[in-house]
Amino acid sequence: MAVLETFNWSPQNGPTADIQHRNTEVQYGDGYAQVAGDGINTESQKWPLTFIGMKEDIMPILAFLRAHAGVRAFKWVNPLGELGLYRASDIKPTMIDFARMSVTVTFASAYRAEPT
Repeated sequence: MAVLETFNWSPQNGPTADIQHRNTEVQYGDGYAQVAGDGINTESQKWPLTFIGMKEDIMPILAFLRAHAGVRAFKWVNPLGELGLYRASDIKPTMIDFARMSVTVTFASAYRAEPT
């Protein structure tokens, strides 16, 4: 099994998470509803992040994200202090001027089966 890399860069302050829970609900005729988690990984997180700095500091971030190609998961400690597996999507590099640039990206929860 491949070793997971760790994303160690810090984003701009103030990222806002979108935390969703996947549930199954059965509604009965008398108004009663039965709700249960759908699967073993019911919570998913999305973190839209922004990195701004000098081009030579941002390019390694962009290289890491492109190398994982939105397919390979990596370890990351989110702003809540929780270590998890994530995948990157919606990668958008922007040149601010000749020396500075930004990268916006969304990290989404990733899951993998444990080896038996």
